[in-house]
Amino acid sequence: MNRYFQKGHSIDLLFTVSLFCVFALSALGVTAAGAVLYQRTVSQERSDYNLYTALSYIEQKLKACDQAGGISLEEEEPGTVLCLHQEIGSSSYLTYIYAYEGSLTELFIQADQEPDFSGGTPLLDIADLDLAQTGQGLFSLTVTEPGGASQTLLWQSESFETGGRTP
Repeated sequence: MNRYFQKGHSIDLLFTVSLFCVFALSALGVTAAGAVLYQRTVSQERSDYNLYTALSYIEQKLKACDQAGGISLEEEEPGTVLCLHQEIGSSSYLTYIYAYEGSLTELFIQADQEPDFSGGTPLLDIADLDLAQTGQGLFSLTVTEPGGASQTLLWQSESFETGGRTP
């Protein structure tokens, strides 16, 4: 009788091993799918961060300089640049915002200085910044990130007066 209970079948071992393999492959598949989904989410989040942060930064700069003659678009060495005019104390300053070598770049200088656009401060990684004046005091600013996604900000100046050359 003892011999009957100790007798093993090869099917028992085969079933146990195959069940373990199915479980292991399922766990590996779920982990791989989760990793791919996580990678896509991180990439999309990084893209959204660059787009919305760049546009939010530009919007705040525009709000700070929204005065007669405070905002203009100018054709310069890196292309069309956003030029913000401001008075601090008794001195006049210019802030240029533009795309340069894959970055949203800002250059802050005194109004009587000649701008050196290669010396600006890189702020965020972007592929392109498209600036256009679409109407009297209405500006269209489109930021494109390196992955190709883009976002547009339409800005209506409250006190528009031509402050510089408009392309």
